[in-house]
Amino acid sequence: MCKLTLNDLKGDIFPIDIGTNITNKINIQDGFLLLKINYKLQRPIQIEAKQNSKKFVITMSLKGSSTYTNAIDKKTVPFKEGFTTISLFEKTQGFREFHDKEVEQIRLILDEDFLQRNLQKSLLQKYFINSDKYLNLISFSPTLIQSQIIITEILDCQLQGELKKIYLQSKSLELLHVELSKLGTKENKILLDNYDKTAIYKAKEILINNMENPPSIVDLAKQVHMNEFKLKVGFKKIFHTSPYKLLLKYKMNEAKIMLHSGEYNINEVAKLIGYKYASNFTNAFMKEFGLSPKSYIP
Repeated sequence: MCKLTLNDLKGDIFPIDIGTNITNKINIQDGFLLLKINYKLQRPIQIEAKQNSKKFVITMSLKGSSTYTNAIDKKTVPFKEGFTTISLFEKTQGFREFHDKEVEQIRLILDEDFLQRNLQKSLLQKYFINSDKYLNLISFSPTLIQSQIIITEILDCQLQGELKKIYLQSKSLELLHVELSKLGTKENKILLDNYDKTAIYKAKEILINNMENPPSIVDLAKQVHMNEFKLKVGFKKIFHTSPYKLLLKYKMNEAKIMLHSGEYNINEVAKLIGYKYASNFTNAFMKEFGLSPKSYIP
């Protein structure tokens, strides 16, 4: 495999013995960029890539496949023909690898300022706050039929001048709407790699080890270096419940064991599992088991 750095490329053009690179960059709005990419390669290549600011990127792969691997934590983002990859990059340094002879992609790139102005609640707060410090894979799924139709309309546009600009702006915003709407309806399709699964199991361990005073979801997400949304969805996918429902069930089972041992009274058990008032513990216990804590004291 031929290995290149950004310094090897002149104006994003590949050296003649590597292949050709046609990249069209279209500014849709301030902070919103549409990229049309077509690489024709004579041999597989690896390109060192750096990203110094936060970017929310939606990539629709039309031909060929590639990957991006972050050098720091070894997380990999896939780009596969017929699939859409939605990812969040921040201060990343890694490698893009291309194995196919032709790679064609459409990318929508949103910077943090654009999200602040237009999508603060639906994207900025949901994915950027408490996100992994370097790289997050938000979604990886087959490209929607609606998106395929819009992409064809973008690529087939024959207009010129101002009319072309207005047309591409409207179609890019329509494409963005379709892809972002998908996120809200397909949370169960979220892709978890080994890094994510390890982080979620660590989050469970942190909750259990601190059941007297558990961290908030915000703090928990920070401790395991994962964005809050992905932690919640991933936790439900692995454990089939929310973090605090799992913790509550664990606490109630621990309470039952302690009561049954006869070594603790109700007030002591309540305090040990994080309840300030025994009455609150009693209510939670009865809701979980249908019996009062007294029923388990020998």
